[in-house]
Amino acid sequence: MSLKGKAALVTGGGTGLGRAITLQLAREGVNVAVNYSRSAGDAEKTAAEASALGVKAVPVKADVSSPEEAERLVATSAELLGGLDILINNAGTTKFAPFQDLDGLNPEDFTHLFQTNAMSIYFASRAAAKIMNSRGGGHIVSTVSIAGFRPTGSSIAYAVSKAAGIHMTKCLAVALAPSIKVNAVAPGLLMTRWVAGFNDEHIKKMEQQTLLKRTADVEECASVFLNLVKNNSITGQILSVDCGQSV
Repeated sequence: MSLKGKAALVTGGGTGLGRAITLQLAREGVNVAVNYSRSAGDAEKTAAEASALGVKAVPVKADVSSPEEAERLVATSAELLGGLDILINNAGTTKFAPFQDLDGLNPEDFTHLFQTNAMSIYFASRAAAKIMNSRGGGHIVSTVSIAGFRPTGSSIAYAVSKAAGIHMTKCLAVALAPSIKVNAVAPGLLMTRWVAGFNDEHIKKMEQQTLLKRTADVEECASVFLNLVKNNSITGQILSVDCGQSV
């Protein structure tokens, strides 16, 4: 399926996996809104690189942990791009705390992680669905994590918020069918700025836990998002890109 001329919003689109998704969409001829909350310079650079590929790409600031800002972001992006066909819920956050350190997390940590990693999917998708349905349908793909499948990851709060994002994806797939396809991608460890929270020993240990004995490639992970938005026969699915870690 050709994506040329479609319009997409990528939350957290200026850095890491979001940047790779943004540029892969742009190479397919998709006009892109590159969302950021703090990394303005990165978002502007990514948007410029996408524009150089011959599409319209604009950086848009919003903190998706706020339902109001998430909905405003969708509306603004659609206005700037002339519509919206694809929503990539990629923005996420964490707090590093060993599972055994139950005092390492407070109520504010849980609230912030759930708002950013799970609730934002709901409110951005709700706003996007209204626009997509007026255009005949669309695709929503969210970034979750293999930490949502099993007790692992940067903290208990992170793992549980990602589990919520996984079930949110399935619930939205039911709610928005048949016109809108809703899926998610669950990466394992990716070598982005997130790994700053892990030491080398921890990273090597995680690599040895995978079947392929390595970390997942960011570009290969981004390509799974691209394949999902080009496929009209997949919905309600969570695809793991983790080099076999969760098997």
